Amino acid sequence: MPRGRFPVKALAAAMAVAVKRGLVRMYERGPGSIATFSIVRPGLLAEVRIKRLERIGCTKETLDRDAAAEITGLKMYPSCPQISRELWGISEDYFIRFFRILENGFLELGCDGEPLPAGVVVRPDQVPGPVRYLRRRRRELAAKATTRKVPPVEVATRLPEGKSPTETDPHGSTPTH
Repeated sequence: MPRGRFPVKALAAAMAVAVKRGLVRMYERGPGSIATFSIVRPGLLAEVRIKRLERIGCTKETLDRDAAAEITGLKMYPSCPQISRELWGISEDYFIRFFRILENGFLELGCDGEPLPAGVVVRPDQVPGPVRYLRRRRRELAAKATTRKVPPVEVATRLPEGKSPTETDPHGSTPTH
């Protein structure tokens, strides 16, 4: 059973990608759960397991070692062209790598679920520039974060008891008839 808190932000990042690929069905989380969710589209069912990876730029050998339990669980699903068993590795910056689990290894996928061309390796340093900028900006803002001081309410703006502003004068500065 996984330890630590539930990765809510990681699941949200994965769901943003999953809904673009098809209809998403979430599985109940608990002991014995194999997949996190499934993606259904015509002609294909993808059973997906999300795994937080400490090193997103890992090789297939280290992935096989670090995610052995998840891979073994996903191998319980039958292997056929209509069923895709996928492991989505998510980094601490919510960069996602997609792997299809085959009988004798892995196949790295793109975010659309299609296999990457031979020789193409996706690395976290290939994250687009705006994402790198936002990470840096978020760190800068977190360092400068301070609480805002709210000025006290002035006593002069309060109305005396029993008095209310008239309809013609919303501020109550003229006497009522």
